[in-house]
Amino acid sequence: MNKTKNLIWFLSVIVLCALAFVLYTTYNKQKTNEQNAPVFSDEFTTPNAIFSDGLTNPDSVTKYQLDEFDVGVSEKNIYYADINHDNKPDRITRTFTETGNAHSYYEYKIELNQDGKYIDITPENFRTISGADCDLQLIQFVFRPQFRIILISRDMGETWIDATVAKKQVFQISENKLKQTETKILRKVCDVKNLF
Repeated sequence: MNKTKNLIWFLSVIVLCALAFVLYTTYNKQKTNEQNAPVFSDEFTTPNAIFSDGLTNPDSVTKYQLDEFDVGVSEKNIYYADINHDNKPDRITRTFTETGNAHSYYEYKIELNQDGKYIDITPENFRTISGADCDLQLIQFVFRPQFRIILISRDMGETWIDATVAKKQVFQISENKLKQTETKILRKVCDVKNLF
C-alpha cells in the first residue's frame, strides 16, 4: 500500500515538474519574441507608401517643356465631374510643377460650372508640399458617396524630416462654395501619406 502511495506521489511530482517546465519555456519564448519584435513609432514612416489623390482618367493631359534647370510646370491634367449635383460638368485641374529638386508639387484648382462659366472655388494654397523623405501636405479627392476633399498637413520641424503633429481638414461643397466642414488633430508623423 505504501509503495502504491509513494508511486502516485512520485508520478504527481514528475507531472507537476513537467508542467512547470512547459510553462517556463513558453513564458521565456514569448518574452524573447516580444523583445525582438519591431518597435513602431510615430517618428518613423513607411518607405514608398502608396498614395492616390483620387483623381484618375483625366479628360485632357497637357505636357510642357521645362527650362534648362528642369524647373517649371511639366504637366496639367483636367478632370470633369459633377461635384455639386446640378447635372453640369464641373472642372478640377491638377498641375504638376518641377522645382529642379525633390520638392516638386501638385497644385489643384476646383471650378463650378455656373451658367456656362467656370467659377473658381479653390481654397488658398491648395497644393501639396512634398520632399524626398516626407510629404508635409497631401490632398485627396473623394467622389462617393458625397464629394469631399481631405487635406492632411503638418508643420515643418527643425528639419524637413522631424516629425510634427498633423492636422486633417475636410472640405465639402455648400451653397456653391468649398467650405471646411471638419478639422481634426492627428498624431505626430514625418510623412502625412501614412495618415490617409
